[in-house]
Order: sequence, then C-alpha cells, then structure tokens
Amino acid sequence: MSNLEKKDSFDYLLKEEVTKISQGILDQEIKIYQYDNLSNAQKKSNTICDTILIKLKDLNNNKQFKFIVSCLILQKADYIINLSASCYWDNNTDGSVAIRQESENTVAIVNIFALGV
Repeated sequence: MSNLEKKDSFDYLLKEEVTKISQGILDQEIKIYQYDNLSNAQKKSNTICDTILIKLKDLNNNKQFKFIVSCLILQKADYIINLSASCYWDNNTDGSVAIRQESENTVAIVNIFALGV
C-alpha cells in the first residue's frame, strides 16, 4: 500500500476514534441495561445505532466515509453465538469495527462498516 492510499484509509484516519466513540456509547447504554422484552431491546438497539451514527457524522466532517452500523442485543443465557460478516470492498480504504458489551443479563454487539466515498 502506498503512503497516499494509507493516508486515505479508514484504519489510518478514523478506526481508533470510531472504536473509542462507539465503545463509550455502548458502555453507557448497556452497562446498566436490563433485558426485559423484544420491544424494549429493539428500541435500545435503534437508539444505539442512531447515537453512534450521529457521532460518526460529526467525526467524518470531510465526508470521506459512509457508515453502516448494526447492533445485536441478546438476553444473556447459556448459549454460544457466532457472528461474522463479509464484504466486497477496497481493503486500501474501507474498514470495520466490532464492539461487544455485557450487562448482568444482556449481551450487545455493534458492527460498524466504513466505506470510502
């Protein structure tokens, strides 16, 4: 990868800051959250995605990237979850972040995909 490509990449420009912002939002929203029903979990998931997107929009002020944010919220139980994603993109510019947070009875996983414009 040339220096020009590296300086335009998500990993070089924003990955660390996106991770920090998103982890902070997830910590705030999930650490004391008590999973109770599907409706409430859906609202919480929407709130997390929307809040992260607003912060990423502010961070991405030169509009170099488009973002996709997904949030999975599960009631903690005796289970195993395997989650994966695959993308066809430009590895020189695009990137992703995955973050996990748990509370007493909840597990939340956020995936963020950044696509260079």
